[in-house]
Amino acid sequence: MSCRTLVLGDLHLVRDTPQGVVDDLVQLLAAHRGARLVFAGDLFDLSADHPGQDRRSALRGALDAQPRVVAALREHVELGGELWLLGGNHDAALGDPSHDVDLAAHLQLRADARPRVRTSPWFVREGSVHFEHGHLYDPDNATAHPLVANVRSLGVHFVEEFIAPTGAFRYLNANDGTPLKLLASAFAWYGVRGPYVVYKYFDAAFRAALASGPFYDGSPDAREGAAREAEFMRAHAVPDELMRSMLELSARPTMQSLGATLQRLYLDRVAATFALLGGAALLASGRRREGVWALSAGALTMGVSWALGHDRYGGTVPQRLEDGARRISEHTGASLVVMGHAHRELVTDSYANTGSFSFPRNDAGRPYLELDTAAERPRAVLRHVPRAPR
Repeated sequence: MSCRTLVLGDLHLVRDTPQGVVDDLVQLLAAHRGARLVFAGDLFDLSADHPGQDRRSALRGALDAQPRVVAALREHVELGGELWLLGGNHDAALGDPSHDVDLAAHLQLRADARPRVRTSPWFVREGSVHFEHGHLYDPDNATAHPLVANVRSLGVHFVEEFIAPTGAFRYLNANDGTPLKLLASAFAWYGVRGPYVVYKYFDAAFRAALASGPFYDGSPDAREGAAREAEFMRAHAVPDELMRSMLELSARPTMQSLGATLQRLYLDRVAATFALLGGAALLASGRRREGVWALSAGALTMGVSWALGHDRYGGTVPQRLEDGARRISEHTGASLVVMGHAHRELVTDSYANTGSFSFPRNDAGRPYLELDTAAERPRAVLRHVPRAPR
């Protein structure tokens, strides 16, 4: 890895992205002419901004909506910089090899600059450094096959069926709490629209349950992905042994199991709450036997639900990605694994997460990684762009 490499993750650019995010990105590009710029997935949020739209059209619309970003990327590449784009769970189309030419054309790059643009639907390996978005180690966002981009995971389902219709975009970066906490926040964040936001959450939840377990068939997607493996290995110089190892490491999608989907969405706790309320109403109406049965069933279900964990999601995604990176290192010999997706920056000797450039978790600024490959073992250094004045 001869040139200076910067890695950014999870910008989630949409039509209404605050100009401060774009200002800070443009500033970063201008300050690092000639560098290799790696976007580790979710540069755009096609599922939020263009739900249900054809992926090619959605990508074109996303680029059209960000002319300053397009101009800055064009200038970066034409002045000698490199641009690597990895597909994430929210912009999987960006890494599709069929969009390589479209992307270069949309950036209006000169012919001699186009080879400096590289896209991947899954991972890129450069020496012993492994780049990947990371959603495949999160069951809620894993797909039946890493090379199939047009499949809804549980996470993308909620963006398209809940966040996009309601405009509740604050949940994009605050989705790791319990339903009670998140639903209460709907009224604090969205006021009179709160009841509609709550309704759409449950509508999306029940639709997800009805598409899970026996109603989920990932076999066509698995076959389609398998048919793309040879082309992926050729395009990215991935040996067969590495490919087989990576295929074994992905998480099992949550929606393959109805029970896992119900538990993840806390619908068991919702059912227990209705049973408790119904039991109380039956007792109040004089139907003692039915009321006791309903209260007992509700209490038992609630007890089992809490035994399975008060908060089943908070903090689990960063840990799952860290575990996935460790297994990638162990099984494939990578000395440094770089991911995004978790929206929480982290740097260790063998694993680095970019955090989210658009949704920083602290006051230091917008996070990105700079790779140091001069030493015997490559390492990542966490940097920050101070936020532009508002």
